[in-house]
Amino acid sequence: MLKDDADNTALNSIKGRNPHFFTDPNIDRLLSMVMELASEMSVMRDRLDTHERLAATKGIYTEDDIETFRPNDDEAKAREEWRGKFLDRILKALCAEYDNKTSTNP
Repeated sequence: MLKDDADNTALNSIKGRNPHFFTDPNIDRLLSMVMELASEMSVMRDRLDTHERLAATKGIYTEDDIETFRPNDDEAKAREEWRGKFLDRILKALCAEYDNKTSTNP
């Protein structure tokens, strides 16, 4: 549920990196994660669409080539590194909260 404007003026003038819109901060964290995923998916979809259209127009590779492609060791390692960084970005709100809690508790 959205915070009441009387309780929080952040809805009227958002400043800083982590605005809070909901009474439960976990909902804000989840929303942040979902929006990061949506942003990433939108960019990836546009890039994929561009590649597929260029390939079809120029006859560079086929859909079957994509379906049967298997990355070599270096390519698989690069994908794994990207995936790790991506997950770090997605989970940063949760990790920051966990780090804050563990650093304040002995």
